[in-house]
Amino acid sequence: QNVCRLNSSIVAEKKGEQAGEKKLKRWLQMPGWVVVTCRTVDKEGDGTMDDAMSLKREDYAACCCAVQNLCLSLHNAGMGTKWTTGPVNFDHRFREIIGLNEDEYVVGTIWFGTPEKIPETPAKKRSMDNVLI
Repeated sequence: QNVCRLNSSIVAEKKGEQAGEKKLKRWLQMPGWVVVTCRTVDKEGDGTMDDAMSLKREDYAACCCAVQNLCLSLHNAGMGTKWTTGPVNFDHRFREIIGLNEDEYVVGTIWFGTPEKIPETPAKKRSMDNVLI
């Protein structure tokens, strides 16, 4: 609930009290949450996220792949998911609420639960022969 209240206050600061209350109500209804983090190990030569060949960037990409696999696995089990990032994930108070270590950063928050409806699979528009060369 503390994360929900923090997010509500961040939204209220930008968009007004009514928007903050609406966001609080919505977030409190989310049945399941997973906050995904990545741990950094600062070693000489690790590089930065701006360096395409850096270990830090590779670790972030690996976490993103793990999140996608988690979402696919939950979907296979009949659950809906939403991967979200927003101002709340990067607020210093969020770090304190969830107990993030100094050497960790947030990759995203995954909401999950039983979907109200499952959208129909869109019809294929092209065959593989028309897409791949």
